[in-house]
Amino acid sequence: MTHRPSIALRLALGLGVGMALLWVGAAAISVAVMQHELNEAYDDSLRQSALRLLPLAVHDLRERDHDMARLIVGADRGDGDDDEDDHPRDGVPHDATFTYYVRNASGDLVLRDEHAPEEIGGQALEGFGETDGQRTFALADPRSGYSIVIIELSERRATALRDSSVALGLPLLALFPMIAGGVWIGMRLALRPLEALRRDIAQRDSRNLAPLRSDGHPVELTPIVVEVAALLERLKSALDAERAFAARSAHELRTPLAGALAQTQQLAQELSGQPGAERVKAIEAALKRLSKLSEKLLQLARIEAGFARTDHEADQLPVLQMVIRDFNADTAWHNRVRLDSDGLTTMPAAMDADAFAIVVRNLIENALKHGAAAAPVQVVAGHDGTLRIRNEGAPLDAESLSRLGVPFVRGDSPAEGSGLGLSIARGILEQAGGRLTLCSPVTGKQSGFEAIICLPRRAVG
Repeated sequence: MTHRPSIALRLALGLGVGMALLWVGAAAISVAVMQHELNEAYDDSLRQSALRLLPLAVHDLRERDHDMARLIVGADRGDGDDDEDDHPRDGVPHDATFTYYVRNASGDLVLRDEHAPEEIGGQALEGFGETDGQRTFALADPRSGYSIVIIELSERRATALRDSSVALGLPLLALFPMIAGGVWIGMRLALRPLEALRRDIAQRDSRNLAPLRSDGHPVELTPIVVEVAALLERLKSALDAERAFAARSAHELRTPLAGALAQTQQLAQELSGQPGAERVKAIEAALKRLSKLSEKLLQLARIEAGFARTDHEADQLPVLQMVIRDFNADTAWHNRVRLDSDGLTTMPAAMDADAFAIVVRNLIENALKHGAAAAPVQVVAGHDGTLRIRNEGAPLDAESLSRLGVPFVRGDSPAEGSGLGLSIARGILEQAGGRLTLCSPVTGKQSGFEAIICLPRRAVG
């Protein structure tokens, strides 16, 4: 069976993926904004550091040496010439997250922090820049001619951005399943009216063409409900006309057929032993077959009218006994039907008594026609609500057994028949809520045929 995707699943996936993409897009924009703001904050920190350190550095240089021609290296390191400046002294204080160096008006390096790179490249006199992937800020003092370059050493920018992105992204990852689940639940709730409409339509068949329930449907489903209701009404009219025609035809045929059969039988007696008598007998047999076929068609028409259903249970054992007496009184099947009621005094079933009689009559007639000649037909009424009708004969193969019950389909038996008996019996039982099962060979034997009727019951309470 081909798997068909669900509309609810498609909508849930579409909405879930769409919302996820929107969330990801919003998160990406948020990260970009955060990166911009963090860069501004850290750049401002470098600028403020330069504004504070440059005056201190100029003052320190002037205090150490008035000619300012010597390189002052670090805060606690000498220059190696074993003079007074090799003694530890306090340098310009600063944050360990950045370093700096100072140049004079000629561009010569006059002060370098111990953490600053030994190889100092070119740097603009003013503004922000990059040196070996590190953010820098240069500031010049126009009065003294000195300039300072602040170099950011730490990875605070990347760390802050990464931590902020993780803090923003983790909740989103947790929200995705919740979003998908919420969308799925919302879709299922929104599609409940559609499921109710589907169940309502599924209950309609050729025996139930009642109007659809039109209340409570959303605006989108109302036109569908109206059109399906109109279609069912047209279908009901067509089926009613067909059933009425079949019923009237079968009913109207009974009287002229009975009259023609009576006249044919009278003519057969008058022509007994004379030329043409055999042809009259053939006509009589054809009229009998036509009469039985019209009776079967009338039964089919009654099934379509739904006469088998009933809301109350009735004892069907007297009906069963009456049908068996009629068969045993018939000269063609005299005393061939045997009833085994196993001590049953009642056989309740929730179906019309006339419908039950038709079912039993058709099944017993089939068993008599297609079973072994002169062999008895056994009718077993069980305490479990089943009725079994058995005959003797060669077992049927699985293929032949599967074809039985299809209208106008007969088995390989040479006996006469219309191929409607089993179909009528099954239709009546299914309409009433029962079940018909055909088995061959008979349960526990190597031969025979068995029809098992599961009688319909009504739940108590």
